[in-house]
Amino acid sequence: MKYHHGNLRENLIKEACSACEDLGWENISLRNLAKSLDVSQTAPYRHFDTKEELLAEVAALGFIKLSYSVSDSAKFLEKGLAYCDFALKNPNTYDLMFGTAFSFSNYPNLLQASRGTFESLKKDLVFHYEDNGHKNVSEEVVAEKALAVWAFVHGLVGILKKTQTIGPEGIDGGPLLLMMNLSKDLDKYIERSVNSILAI
Repeated sequence: MKYHHGNLRENLIKEACSACEDLGWENISLRNLAKSLDVSQTAPYRHFDTKEELLAEVAALGFIKLSYSVSDSAKFLEKGLAYCDFALKNPNTYDLMFGTAFSFSNYPNLLQASRGTFESLKKDLVFHYEDNGHKNVSEEVVAEKALAVWAFVHGLVGILKKTQTIGPEGIDGGPLLLMMNLSKDLDKYIERSVNSILAI
């Protein structure tokens, strides 16, 4: 894959996004990306001083895509399912987004993207409350409820990923078996749980 002159930075990010899912973010190297794009091994360093800088851009783009995926759901209770769907379809990117590969404070674009995802969730929650007759919910309550919903769905993703990794034959009881059974009607489970969290 050759890049068009002048947009190497964008192509490096695009190629890194693909490599993240195909190989895992730990196995990405600027050298291999340069080879894939048919440029010199030093060319990527004109745009990124380190691999970490590039990975931060991949993670930032991941948050933007997650935000779009969740926003596409018309009803608030469908957003939890959309979140799970994104995480399970993009497991390596998701791990990078929420892992410890870098400090968010070092990368303004990443910090802004992650905050933007949370702000979008809060805005959607305000609309949800208003649609259900709660028009004066405080900003503090909205923020706490949004964080609680995010924490629940994020934890749910972790268990779902574990059940996928182990497979039914390796699950002999406990929460993984329960989660495997609940995953057959995941939308209903998320709806019940989120409704409980959002109760005022």
